[in-house]
Amino acid sequence: MIKSVFLVVSEFPPGPGGIGNHAWSLALHLAKRGVKVHVLTDSNYAKMDEIKTFDRQLPDLMKVSRIKRSWVLTPVIRIWMFFYYILFRENEGIIFSGRFSLWLCGLMKLFFIKTPSLCVLHGSEIRLKNQLFNILTWHGISKASFLVPVSAFTHSLLPDKLRKKPFKIIENGIDIHEFSDLKGQLTNEEPDLKGDPVLLTVGNVTYRKGQHRVIKALPEILKHFPGTQYHVAGLPSLKSEFQELAESMGVSSKVIFHGRLPLRKDVANTYDKADCFLILSENQQDGDVEGFGIVILEANYFGLPVIGASGCGIDDAIKHGFNGFLVDGNNPGQIANSLKEILDRKEEFSKNAKDWALAHDWSRIVSKYLEIFDQLIL
Repeated sequence: MIKSVFLVVSEFPPGPGGIGNHAWSLALHLAKRGVKVHVLTDSNYAKMDEIKTFDRQLPDLMKVSRIKRSWVLTPVIRIWMFFYYILFRENEGIIFSGRFSLWLCGLMKLFFIKTPSLCVLHGSEIRLKNQLFNILTWHGISKASFLVPVSAFTHSLLPDKLRKKPFKIIENGIDIHEFSDLKGQLTNEEPDLKGDPVLLTVGNVTYRKGQHRVIKALPEILKHFPGTQYHVAGLPSLKSEFQELAESMGVSSKVIFHGRLPLRKDVANTYDKADCFLILSENQQDGDVEGFGIVILEANYFGLPVIGASGCGIDDAIKHGFNGFLVDGNNPGQIANSLKEILDRKEEFSKNAKDWALAHDWSRIVSKYLEIFDQLIL
C-alpha cells in the first residue's frame, strides 16, 4: 500500500467550500489508513485563530502547509512552495484538486517529475469562459496519471481527448464519524430556524448554488404552505442582489440570510432544525457548475430530504424518489409538488436520506483511492 501522499488543493478547512471539505475528508481517511499525508493549500475565508484551532487537532500522520495570500505574488508563492516540497520531500503519490492545482500538475510534468499523479475533478474547474484558463487546466489534466471525476456529469464536461484517459468515477462522501460526533453536540442554540416548513440551503450565495431559483419558487410554495420560511447559510457573496429579488417577488419576509456559519456544529444544528434541503444549482455560462454537492449527503445524514436541480452533478447525489427529488430548477410548480410529496411522506424520506448518507461514508470511499494508487505504483 502507498505510504505517503502529497495533496495539493485550492482550499481547505476551516475555510468554507466543497473542494476543501472533500480534501479534508480524503486526507483524514488516508491518514487513518496509515498513509502519511502532506497538504499544500491556500488559507481563504478563515481567521488566523480559526486556522490555528483547526490545525491543532490534525492527526499525527497529517501535515498542512498553508499559503498566505499576497496579491499578485500568490501564484509565485504557490509554485515555489509546490516545487520545494516536490523536490525535497519524498512522496509516493500526488493528488491535485482545484483549478490552480491542476495547472501545477501540468507544470510538474515539464520538469520530468514522474511521481504518480491523480487529478480529482469536481466540475466547475473544467470548462471556463477564459480560454487561456481552459488550456492550462486541460494541459494539467492531460499530464495526470489517472483522473477521478466526482460524478458522471463532471466526466462528461471533459473534451473528447481527455475522456479517453484512465479514470474512475468516485462520488463524494461524508465522514460519518465526524457527523456522529456533531450530532451528539446538537443544542437549541443559534441559529434558530423558524417556519413551517423550514427550507434550507447551505452554500455560497451565488447563481451556481441556485438560491435565486428557490426565491422565485417561493410564491408557488407559499400557496400550499403559507408558513414557509427559507433559510440561507453561507458566504453572502450575492446577498444584496438576492434580497432585491426577494423583494421584487414579494417574499422578502420569508427569506433569512444567516451568512457563513463559522463552526461545523453550527452547520449541523442548522441541518437538524430544517424540514427540507434545496439546492437548485444552475450551470453558469462561464463554466461554473455543480460537480456533485457534498452538502446533500450532509443534509441527508440528519434525515433531511433534498430537492435538487437536474442537469448537473447533483444527478449523482440524489436518488430520485428515494432521498429526495430531482426537478427542473426553473419550474416552481414542480418544486412545490416535490416539497408536498416529501412532507406527506416525511418519515419515509427521512429514513431513506439517512441510509443514503451512510452508504457514502468516507471510510468506504477512501479504499477506492488506495486501489488506484496500488495500480499506479506497481
